Amino acid sequence: MSTSDAAIAAIALDRASSSPLHVQLTGQLRDMILSGRIAPGGRLPGSRAFASDLGVSRITVTTSMDQLVAEGFAEGRHGKGLFVAPHLPDTSLKIAGFDEPFDIQPIETGRSSPVPFQPAAHDARLFPHDEWAKLLEQNWRNPDNRTASGIEPSGHPALREAIAHHLHEWRGLRCQPSQVFVTAGGGDTTQLLIRAIGLVGHNVVLEDPGYPLFASELSHQGVGVVPVAVDDEGLDPAAMPAARLAIVTPSRHYPTGVTMPLARRLDLLAWSDRHEALVLEDDFDSEYRYRGTPLPTLMGLANNDRVLYMGSFSKVFTPQLRLGYLVAPRPLATSIEHVLSERGPLASAIAQPALAQFMASGRFATHIRRMRRVYGVRQQALIDSVSRHLTGLLSVQAEAGGMHLTARLCCGLAARMTDVQVSHRAREAGLVLPALSSYCAGSVGDQGLLMGYSGFDEIELDAACAKLAGLLQV
Repeated sequence: MSTSDAAIAAIALDRASSSPLHVQLTGQLRDMILSGRIAPGGRLPGSRAFASDLGVSRITVTTSMDQLVAEGFAEGRHGKGLFVAPHLPDTSLKIAGFDEPFDIQPIETGRSSPVPFQPAAHDARLFPHDEWAKLLEQNWRNPDNRTASGIEPSGHPALREAIAHHLHEWRGLRCQPSQVFVTAGGGDTTQLLIRAIGLVGHNVVLEDPGYPLFASELSHQGVGVVPVAVDDEGLDPAAMPAARLAIVTPSRHYPTGVTMPLARRLDLLAWSDRHEALVLEDDFDSEYRYRGTPLPTLMGLANNDRVLYMGSFSKVFTPQLRLGYLVAPRPLATSIEHVLSERGPLASAIAQPALAQFMASGRFATHIRRMRRVYGVRQQALIDSVSRHLTGLLSVQAEAGGMHLTARLCCGLAARMTDVQVSHRAREAGLVLPALSSYCAGSVGDQGLLMGYSGFDEIELDAACAKLAGLLQV
């Protein structure tokens, strides 16, 4: 008996298995070929005799053989029968131990839901799943002509129009859809501007403390990063050196939450004129304002073409979309459009038509209003819980908007540990409290903790504050 005959004689099919017999046969023959038990060029038995030996129908064998031919493991020779292909398609799989049992271990994904006090967390229980699912299905089954014709590098036209309407209604911003570009978020926007403006070799002013993504993206591309300290009124233009660009969060500074007053906004625009510099206004969560009248955008105040405006759907809708947008003055829009056409879009096109319809129907605005009411209540609940459980340890103050509060360490706690140490202790206990000093460039900076409240109801916030108090009183 040849080696091939001996290997084939070892085939055993399990009629009690849920796997069809032809699938079992194909798998066993494939394994034997890959492990070398059936050599390349070896002859496979005829279907009639093979079916008789196995006690199965001939169609089971021919179906299995046809599959091996289709996969490139076998080939027919006219008048001679079926043979193992001399050059196998999966040579990379022919390694020692191929025929040994091997279990694929699932990836450990870590936490599956937001953890108190994770900043900017979303509460999935409040998301309009049914409405959103219907729109996604509708657009997937019946795409409009603009969707079916291909991906627009600058974004789906209807979504660009919807964003322009939204910004006019919510922020008083006057822009045309041709000035709006759909992006994959802050990192994508930064990369676009590096190329469109030509930032390599130039300096960019960043807030300190500030959003670390900007510093990382810019410095890795050879752009000079100049951190400028933020005080109780935000970035101070008087302390800003000449630069090609400044990235600011005037409506609500991240992470401290302070708002830049009108006088400083005008000074910032004057700085831009004086140095012929550009300003990128990051308005990441301005829709969530609970009290007071929001100040106008920098772009709305500017009477020049030096201010760009950036927004995100991650904060106001869901981070799973990975979509944001950039509004550029007309002279820069052409350069950005050129970069997008040349590079191609990074923003996923699948959800854009559905999001455009969701916004145009008014349901997006309704969702924001609902979440604004909920988040306003949750902010106050967090303040009350801190007062109830953490007096003498942490202090917080109400803010006009946002999705987190910045807690300051009281003197007694600050004498025992830093904000980084508090953050580490909290993480070991299953709480997420980023240290304010970790957002600072170079120096240690202010001591504080970011306490997110948006993703957690009042009961969860109170329980988390009580747990934190037990950790900090030890």
